Amino acid sequence: MISKRKTEINFAELYLDHIGFTRDGLKHIANKLTNDNKATVAFIGGSVTEGEGASDSEATSYRALTYRYLERRFPETAFKFINAAIGGTNSTYGAFRLEEHVFDQGDVDLLFVEFAVNDAGNLTESIRAMEGIVRHAKRSNPQIDICFIYTARRSGSESYSANRRLQDNIYNHEEVAEYYRIPSVNIASVIYNKVISGELKWEDISGDDVHPNDFGYALYASVLEVFLENELIVSNEKSEDPLALPSPIDSVCYENGRQLSPLLAETSFNWRMIEGWTTEQFFNWAPPADIYLGESPGAEFQFSFTGTAVGISLLAGKDTGNIEVSIDGGAFRTIPLFDRYCSMFYRPIIVMFSDHLERRSHTVNIRISSEKHEMSRGHEVHILKLLVNE
Repeated sequence: MISKRKTEINFAELYLDHIGFTRDGLKHIANKLTNDNKATVAFIGGSVTEGEGASDSEATSYRALTYRYLERRFPETAFKFINAAIGGTNSTYGAFRLEEHVFDQGDVDLLFVEFAVNDAGNLTESIRAMEGIVRHAKRSNPQIDICFIYTARRSGSESYSANRRLQDNIYNHEEVAEYYRIPSVNIASVIYNKVISGELKWEDISGDDVHPNDFGYALYASVLEVFLENELIVSNEKSEDPLALPSPIDSVCYENGRQLSPLLAETSFNWRMIEGWTTEQFFNWAPPADIYLGESPGAEFQFSFTGTAVGISLLAGKDTGNIEVSIDGGAFRTIPLFDRYCSMFYRPIIVMFSDHLERRSHTVNIRISSEKHEMSRGHEVHILKLLVNE
């Protein structure tokens, strides 16, 4: 567990006057946009990057507006844009789905990462995931440029107004950004300072606690554009060897995070694969989905993997039950899956069984418990993927 920050930089003071940190900048993508005729830009994050709250997420979200800015500024470049945002998800899920949702689509030149709202504020968890994303990306393409984006929330605005302190997630992510010299754009501090000055009220930019309206998204995009306007200029400075990654902050960070098919199960009892499963009650995803379905207590399957962390992604909803998990023949422990949102809709969530295993081969058994939440209508478990850090 990481209990002490590695850097002595006082980010709180610096962010009073800075919208972000350039660090090593965006030299590779700047050079490519000047000298090549094509580029791939990817966004991974939560619902703000997805565009929740916008009148049209593909036209008025900050992500879509950034697409248009890049196309205007570099009209000779054929851009490929990748939207890997999933609402309500954190950087841990991002680290495990990065390969499939981003890099399986080809080489990426610029990756924006936005999880400063959805992460839970735990230093160890955030660093383990954000560092994993950075190292995975750099190994996938040593020439990739990465930029962290920090967005705002109502509670963050109130805290900043009271004591000039940003949400913990921003400081946690900055640990990784500073260590790997990654640029970061702090949209949150810009919004909070505008609220303090009286230029804005939170209600002007958002209809809830997190998601901007079209006006808010335009503000977000304008901050990012100011940053990019300066960063996407070719420099004569020589870049250091991009292959030289430093040793990790956390030796078990999720740099080898993967999503695997549940069909890799070695033994299975009362589980079945359903292709194109659908429902009318859904949120943060769009049906259909291929799921590995268990419906009754005692349904069990076993799989093996080599690595340091393991979990699952699933669709949790009104009939979701509990599971029991055993690792390497140990005692089964019960993991509740039903929460306050399940009675309203099915949404993607992840559950990590362990995140600090010895790096070797492990066997995992998952079975459906006879116990369930009193509000759940059943014992079903709709698994999307197995998550492993190899």
